[in-house]
Amino acid sequence: MLDVDVEERFQLLCAQGFHEEACVLARGYIACDEKKQDLDTAYRMRILLGETLLSLSVDSCDVNAYVEAIHLLMQAYNERGNEDLYHFLYTISCAPNEELMRTTYASNRSAFSSIEHFPPLSDYEQLPIRFFRLTDDYSVIFDKDQKRFLLNVEESSLQILYRDLVLNDALHENIALCEERLSRADQDSKIQELGRQLMEAVHNSNFCAEMGACAETYKRICPYGEMYEVFRAEEALAHGDAEAAIRYGEAAYEKRKMSRVVYDLLYRIYKQSGQMDRALLFMILPQGNAHISFTNDPEEMAKWLRAIKIAITGAQFAPFITDTRQTDHGMKSVLCIDLCEELPRFSESMPRYRTGIYNPYGQMYIKSKVIELMNTATEQDNLLIFNDFVFDVVKAEEASEFRAAPAASAPVLIPIAAKQSHQMIRFRTAALDRTRMFSKGELNFYRVEEAVAFQSATPFIVGEPIILQHRPQCRKLVLSILADGLSWKGIDRGAPTLVPNILKFFSKGIIFDHHFSTAEYTYPALATIETGLYQHKTQIAKPGIPLALDPSYVTISEQMKTLGYYCTNIQGDGEGIYNGVTRGYDRLIVNHWMLRATDGVERTIRHLETFDECDNFLFMHFADTHPYNADVSTPAYASTHLPLSDVLQNQDRSASVFLKPNPLSKYVNHSEIAAVDRQLGYLFDYLTSHYDDDEYIVMLYSDHGTSVHARSPYLLSEEQTGAALMARGAGVPALGRVDELTSSVDIYKILGKLAGYPIDAAHLDGNLPEAFGGQRREYTVSNSIYPGQTYKICVRTEQYAFHLETAEFTREDGTISLDRYTYHIHERNEGYREVFDDALARYFLDIVWQYTESFRR
Repeated sequence: MLDVDVEERFQLLCAQGFHEEACVLARGYIACDEKKQDLDTAYRMRILLGETLLSLSVDSCDVNAYVEAIHLLMQAYNERGNEDLYHFLYTISCAPNEELMRTTYASNRSAFSSIEHFPPLSDYEQLPIRFFRLTDDYSVIFDKDQKRFLLNVEESSLQILYRDLVLNDALHENIALCEERLSRADQDSKIQELGRQLMEAVHNSNFCAEMGACAETYKRICPYGEMYEVFRAEEALAHGDAEAAIRYGEAAYEKRKMSRVVYDLLYRIYKQSGQMDRALLFMILPQGNAHISFTNDPEEMAKWLRAIKIAITGAQFAPFITDTRQTDHGMKSVLCIDLCEELPRFSESMPRYRTGIYNPYGQMYIKSKVIELMNTATEQDNLLIFNDFVFDVVKAEEASEFRAAPAASAPVLIPIAAKQSHQMIRFRTAALDRTRMFSKGELNFYRVEEAVAFQSATPFIVGEPIILQHRPQCRKLVLSILADGLSWKGIDRGAPTLVPNILKFFSKGIIFDHHFSTAEYTYPALATIETGLYQHKTQIAKPGIPLALDPSYVTISEQMKTLGYYCTNIQGDGEGIYNGVTRGYDRLIVNHWMLRATDGVERTIRHLETFDECDNFLFMHFADTHPYNADVSTPAYASTHLPLSDVLQNQDRSASVFLKPNPLSKYVNHSEIAAVDRQLGYLFDYLTSHYDDDEYIVMLYSDHGTSVHARSPYLLSEEQTGAALMARGAGVPALGRVDELTSSVDIYKILGKLAGYPIDAAHLDGNLPEAFGGQRREYTVSNSIYPGQTYKICVRTEQYAFHLETAEFTREDGTISLDRYTYHIHERNEGYREVFDDALARYFLDIVWQYTESFRR
């Protein structure tokens, strides 16, 4: 329990004239954990602080202090229902404005009474709410039934309407908007009720005509919802129509890929139709484990085990798999690397990738043995210990013989890897017959200028031929650099010192100083960047859930592949392989942890010198700029320069996105950013000395920022979502640093504009910035859709940031409820001044309502 004499200290400070110190003391006590408070003391401190701020605000004319004071007194009333406190608040905030509010309401009520189908409006005195007007622009509702002040929380559709009727003397100009809001709220209620009825009908196997009509109504007013398809699939299943059941069930899945209701439905549909391997996939997905009576048919058993592997493999980091094997003691699941074998594919539309070893200059025949040792250790400890092992994941097939010939006008490169250690592969041309011994899984590239046959006694791996020619519609190099966690807002003022090479290079292009990520961490953010779609469309939310991106959504790498580029993820963490986000890349060199810029830069230069005869699209991802928690060792440069009190931080093992600002993390982050800048300077010098300005396009961006520099308490703070975005090269205007608002969902269209792939698909969510010939954004949206946590969204304009957080957790299927929430608005400047404005709040809430339409339930 905190020291309960805080009241005495507060009053003593005030008596001595130290009002600012007294207010800091009181705010600190009120804000601390309730378990550390005396509730009676906290209640009295709210009143004392409120009264003090009220007195000070009168002398200083400080509107924010006045609003804070009234809020504190309203919170105190909500806690204890003190009628004297209510009377005081009514006297200063409501009574002086009541006659004007009564007159305004009567006028607006008269204007609305003539509108057909509009709900009847009661007299002013009979309204269920009362408005306490704190400023000309801001008011607080008092709910008469609940006897509570509604402080920055949700308002019902009628409460919103009453607010407009009572406070807006120019409402006649916005009658249509009021009608739209009321109609929208009414429709949301209808959708919830229809969904409830359909779920009940499914539960009771009630597929009568009346419920069929209910389903059709639901489909008409809620095209995003899956309950229509669920109902029709259950109906078809009940009537034995397997074909229709599969069609509707798969349509439901496309709308809600993390729904346990849909998983169960598809399990029963596929089981009834005899597709037991597909049934097993959806049987296991919801719970990760299930009791299965296995078949004795070896061929069917192989299909079943493949489905189980897909379902239980954590789909965040490839090429790790969770394999299911038959042993003398039954089935056993093993976390491992399955070298040279095809990676699990959740959908047949996914490309076939195989796991190889990246070994550009190390000793042969050793690394495959190291993987065997690590697989054994991983099985024993159930812990991934492949910390610094780099994998070479490639699109490939297996063959015992493969014949290749040059393209019509150019030679080709053929990627080859052995499937067995010390495997012998024979090369035969008209003038050559040689055999060479190979290491297992290590990729080699061979130039083919005449017809050649590759042969082996056992199967080997063959990648797609790489045509060695430059196409007129392509640039020699398009390079995307993902600086993981680089908070542009976190280094804004220190940028000239921290990143001089980055600024020097991109000052001849464009640097967006107000760029924001759509999500707070990599997994969903990468999907948005690669698809140009918001997270609720990709449905890539909780890491590890197996699913496949809809094939109708064409990724950046697929677009670049179609243009004729050789597409290589030169350094990545494997996060987009299983879900299809990176499915256009021919080759992905990945490690789930060790993503150092120095390796990526050198690897990029070596790649460009190796594949200089073709047009290259490269993606380089480094994580030096990403802060980490206590699981990562403290760099020596930090522990040798910082005092012990800063180095010996509490060992916070929570996700890095929740790290609080602290001296150690800030110091390490800035040092790593400076180190990255040195490495990129080396890369940029290489590019400018080997390519003309019209031969390359370089984009550097971050997937999110970092919380360790945050100056506000919100998860989606300026520093956590304030990301980097810059471009230089062919087609990029030399504008330097610009103040235009941009979002990571825009990167798809920017690169399309520069590289020449289509960006006009109706499903794309991004905006082409004004700097590239498009239009300026009115606002950006960042949100956190993570099942089991509250939903959070931040809408930013050039001047304001609006933060909203729901009371309920995001559901397992990724849907949310906006029945209860809180929100805050602040200015986007150094002061972060909180803003209280009814019209501004309604503007932002309208945006949130529209944005969440497809996943709000």
